[in-house]
Amino acid sequence: MKTLIVLFCLTGASVYAQTPKVPAKLDFAGIQLKLSEGARKEIQEEVNKLHKSQKHFMIKANRAASYFPIIEQIFEEEGLPDDFKYLAIQESGLISDAVSSSNAVGFWQFKKATALEVGLRVDAKIDERVNIASASKGAAKYLQQNNLFFNNWVHALQAYQMGAGGAKRSLKKIESGAKTMHITKDTYWYVLTFLSHKIAFEQAVTLARNNAPTLYIYTKGKNKSLKEIAKQTSSPLDTLKKYNKWLKTKIIPSDKEYAVIIPNFSNEPISPVIANSPLHNKEEEQKTGISIPHTMPAIKRFTINGLPAIMSNTEITIDEFVEKSSISPTDFSNYNDILPHYHILPNQVYYLKRKMAKGKVYYHTVDHNETLWSVSQRFGVRLDKIKKMNRMAEAENELEVGRVLWLKKVRPKNSSVEFK
Repeated sequence: MKTLIVLFCLTGASVYAQTPKVPAKLDFAGIQLKLSEGARKEIQEEVNKLHKSQKHFMIKANRAASYFPIIEQIFEEEGLPDDFKYLAIQESGLISDAVSSSNAVGFWQFKKATALEVGLRVDAKIDERVNIASASKGAAKYLQQNNLFFNNWVHALQAYQMGAGGAKRSLKKIESGAKTMHITKDTYWYVLTFLSHKIAFEQAVTLARNNAPTLYIYTKGKNKSLKEIAKQTSSPLDTLKKYNKWLKTKIIPSDKEYAVIIPNFSNEPISPVIANSPLHNKEEEQKTGISIPHTMPAIKRFTINGLPAIMSNTEITIDEFVEKSSISPTDFSNYNDILPHYHILPNQVYYLKRKMAKGKVYYHTVDHNETLWSVSQRFGVRLDKIKKMNRMAEAENELEVGRVLWLKKVRPKNSSVEFK
């Protein structure tokens, strides 16, 4: 048992524990970045640091999984590349009221003067730097302004930290309109740190969306208190206050519509006024003031256990997905151990190739509500192989919470089933 626990701790309990390896090439905001050996070493060291404490790493990943749909929707509306969302983790860890030593505040770490410049309200009643929707619009505007100056998103990223003037003086050469760039260990530290965050969190945040609370945006709050909104949306008042620290007074001002963030920690709608369909309903939003971020189907592609995988942000049919893919409905169903008439569920991993015979981690401890199928999907390991490695009968499908599953090797005959 002692040996098992040591191995479990070393290899990690989940796919999140795997520290990503820095690739030689990386796409960022439509630019192909070619990383030198020195740059890869610098970035890998930072990635390793970010993964050092899995507890703190997963706190950030789970927080990002909740906030990213709002950021993604705003960036899409503002025409900003989606990759910049990882900058919020770098800047504040997505802690709403984070304050730096230089008195920069909020999700995107704006100083007051810069916040006012990009149209945010900062006074005794409201601090929009602490509002995820408002602040993200401000960040998009600031980055867009930088890109108008440089016509290069990497330079715009550098200018986010040191200003356009500072970046211009620092750069030896401005690569306007570049489609490929070389990143070396001498590239500005802020850019290397950003790439570290993107690489470290990309897959973990995608997978964390399975369990992260959904954040809704309420936009009919003029002249209302959070207490009134809590009653209207059946939300705990203390939770509303936690997610809306931007409001410094009791009543929301009427000068404009402010985004009130309403978290939902269950799978049930937060209020009867929200339709059961995951698709966005503009008429409902106009009547109720409640919107669900990222309402259009979006398919994210990534790799798990060396396999190409996808995740949708809404429920769609298999036929709807394969129409725009080279895979057949039959193959897709077989690869994912589902029937052809099943739907692709939101925030669930599905594979485009047959799952592997073993995982990249040695063990996994079964969590609440996990099934053999969900474990198989999470780690990209075939159902029959999980059963074989754990000496389970063909008809055995139930999993007890706390059971340690073997995912890389067959559990020895003389080793009994373990629980943690």
